[in-house]
Amino acid sequence: MPNSDNHIDLQQTLHDLQQELTQLQEELNHRLVEVRTGKFSFHAYVKTHPYMLLFLYLPFYLVWFFLQEYHLASTDGCFVSYLPLDDAIPFLPGFIYPYITWYLYLLIPAIIYLVKENGPAFTRFALFIILGFSGSLLICMLFPNCQLLRADLAQPASLSEFIVAAIYAADTPTNVLPSMHVVGCLGVMAAIFDGEEFVHRGRWFFVLWGLAICASTVFVKQHSILDVIAGVAFGAVLYLLIYVILKKPLDRIGIKQKTRD
Repeated sequence: MPNSDNHIDLQQTLHDLQQELTQLQEELNHRLVEVRTGKFSFHAYVKTHPYMLLFLYLPFYLVWFFLQEYHLASTDGCFVSYLPLDDAIPFLPGFIYPYITWYLYLLIPAIIYLVKENGPAFTRFALFIILGFSGSLLICMLFPNCQLLRADLAQPASLSEFIVAAIYAADTPTNVLPSMHVVGCLGVMAAIFDGEEFVHRGRWFFVLWGLAICASTVFVKQHSILDVIAGVAFGAVLYLLIYVILKKPLDRIGIKQKTRD
């Protein structure tokens, strides 16, 4: 019966994900033992894993992002991101939960490819994020934009609304086009189909998770649907550049080590 088959598929997906988590935990435990016994040298590790240096982008990005949020916080004179379809999209505060998992979503492929020592896959993912986030910030810097779709949450009626209101207070309604949430999700989706570390069913779990995050951006009124469309278009360009045009050259960067020394 179809329902029975779907139940079996779900069980198999959860089983595959559990296996992946178990293997990842074993790899992490191995690294921790090396650290505790003094066998791990960070300098030597970076020397043999040069793609680790791509992490240096993180503090640069954070400084750039917060400075831009501070200096471009006003909606005065900004291009207002809006399409008539936005009026038909309801405010659904429950979608704030997938929205706030975005940071975890970005970390998972990076951690897995680092632990598995898949240098080429990590490099491609990191470049997608670096170019995607830098490009998004640059677009917003040269073409200031904002959105005016936020719900009135002066008196939150639920925990979900309270969390949304807190995010509204912490995050300006500027620098929204293209949506970095969408660009980041597309980067993760590209990454999980790039390496062999993700099982087939696990990949589709990440696709559904990413789609939920993308949908959440408009349902919690953090973005216009125009921001999402722009994010998808920008992500498509990045995919063609990194995973098609530059795929072979990037394969030669770093190392791909299937087994421990």
